[in-house]
Amino acid sequence: MTAPPAGLLLFDTSIYIRLSRKEEYLWLREDDQIYRRTVLTAVVAAELYAGTRSYREKRVLDELCQAHRERGHFSSPSMTEWIDAGILLRRARTVFGQMDFVRHFRDVLIAVETSRIGATLVTENTRHFARWKSLLASAGKTLKLFTPLGKH
Repeated sequence: MTAPPAGLLLFDTSIYIRLSRKEEYLWLREDDQIYRRTVLTAVVAAELYAGTRSYREKRVLDELCQAHRERGHFSSPSMTEWIDAGILLRRARTVFGQMDFVRHFRDVLIAVETSRIGATLVTENTRHFARWKSLLASAGKTLKLFTPLGKH
């Protein structure tokens, strides 16, 4: 495993899903240093809540959200970030062709919010997020990406 970069980290939804199913990233549960640097966005939390399959899973997620709130590491996109996400989607349509708004909107919000807080986005989906990174760069904003275990 390649160590994540220094600074704040924001994990994409797929990382949490694979961790909760004990498929990958079990080291995250054991590394308190990484946990203390992790910010949970409401966008990822909403996706995780939508995927819960039992009351027990929901309670575990409630505890995760509460722990991040108590540490001041729970964030939510601002009004400006919602607007910026819409503008980025319009730019993406212009640059890349037709975009499925519903399919990409949450990823754009995650990218915009990660950029705003200066965190590194930890994701397996670097190919898609590279698109948002380039569009953010054209707007003078930086999105740092990290793929754990060399996955793409």
